[in-house]
Amino acid sequence: MKRFVCVLLAVSVLPACSSFFRDRSLAYVDAKSSPPLVIPGDVSTRPITPLYPIPRVAAEPIKAPAEAPFPPEMKARVNVELAALPDAPGRTPVKFGTDGNGVPELRVVGPRERVWDELGRTLKAIDVKIKDRNQSLGIVYVTISDQDYQLRMIRATEAYVISVQRDDETLAPVALSRNLLGTLQVRWP
Repeated sequence: MKRFVCVLLAVSVLPACSSFFRDRSLAYVDAKSSPPLVIPGDVSTRPITPLYPIPRVAAEPIKAPAEAPFPPEMKARVNVELAALPDAPGRTPVKFGTDGNGVPELRVVGPRERVWDELGRTLKAIDVKIKDRNQSLGIVYVTISDQDYQLRMIRATEAYVISVQRDDETLAPVALSRNLLGTLQVRWP
């Protein structure tokens, strides 16, 4: 019985709520302008310019909201797939080098999953302690000489680039990067 009374009360009160939530989307049409600010003549101020100037409009009142023009037809979108990384026989899959700033890096050619797995196996083979791995970000957290570092793997145009960082914003020392990445290159499967 209590449920029935609650439902009956709700059904009778809901229509009354609609008067509180009227559609006020055209209320600006009836808005009145206020007079401009008047500054006494003996006060010096910088020139006052309206921050958002109001454009002049026709004197006839707006009766309905304006119709927005339909946007022009868009050209068909072409999805461009990245070309598969080359994995030809006889091609060196791992290359040690530096980027344009002289930061050591390792370039590895191959599919992402294979490069990721081989990176983990090679780190274990050279006895580097892996603290954590995040494949979606391409980061391996390692500990070397009681210091924490990150190995970042990102895709370049033709290969995956692996670099060493101390944290998200700091590069590892160049000597440590050269040593670690050079060892990875030599021991890469």
